[in-house]
Amino acid sequence: MKNTYFTSYFPLITILLFSTSMSIATVIAVIEYLQAFGIYEGMLEFFSNNGIRLALFILFALLYFMVFSALKLIADTVTELSLLFFSKDVTGENLSKIRGGSAIYLIAGALSLAAIQVPLAIVAIFVLATGCYFVYIVYKISNSLTSFSLIGLVLFHVLFWFIFLLGTMYVCFRLYNSVMASLPV
Repeated sequence: MKNTYFTSYFPLITILLFSTSMSIATVIAVIEYLQAFGIYEGMLEFFSNNGIRLALFILFALLYFMVFSALKLIADTVTELSLLFFSKDVTGENLSKIRGGSAIYLIAGALSLAAIQVPLAIVAIFVLATGCYFVYIVYKISNSLTSFSLIGLVLFHVLFWFIFLLGTMYVCFRLYNSVMASLPV
C-alpha cells in the first residue's frame, strides 16, 4: 500500500494503548496502596468496587493521555526543528521517509498491554521503542545528510532530551522539597 496517509492514525492508537496500559497498572498499584493504608474499605461504603476502579482508570487514562500527547508534540517539534537546522531537504521528503517509524511505537503499545502487571516493563518498552525509533529516523535520513549534519542532528536530539529530563526532574525535586519544608514537623 503506497498511500502516504495510511500510517497517520498510528500515533493516536499508540497514545491510547500506552495510556490504557499505564492507567491499568497505576490503578492496580493505587488500589493496593489504598488497601494497605486501610482507606479502601472506607471508600467502599460510599462507592462500589467497580465504580472506584472506573473512576481511577478514567482519571489516570486522561492524565497519561495528556502526558503522552505532549511528549508526541514535543518530539515532533524537536525532529522538525533538527531537520530545519541540519537537513538540506526543502520539500519535506525526510518527513515522509520517517513517517513509517510510527509502526515501531504501535507495536510497542500493543506489547505494553501484555505488561500491565509490571509497570517498569511498560516504561522499559516505551524507552526501547523510543531508542529504536531514533535509530530508524537516523537510518532513514542519513542519506540526505552530511556527516557533520548527522552528528549535529544526533547531538541536538540527545542534548534536548537530556536537558528536558534533567529540567523536569529538577522541578519535581524542588516541588517535593518545598512541600516537605512546608509540613509541620
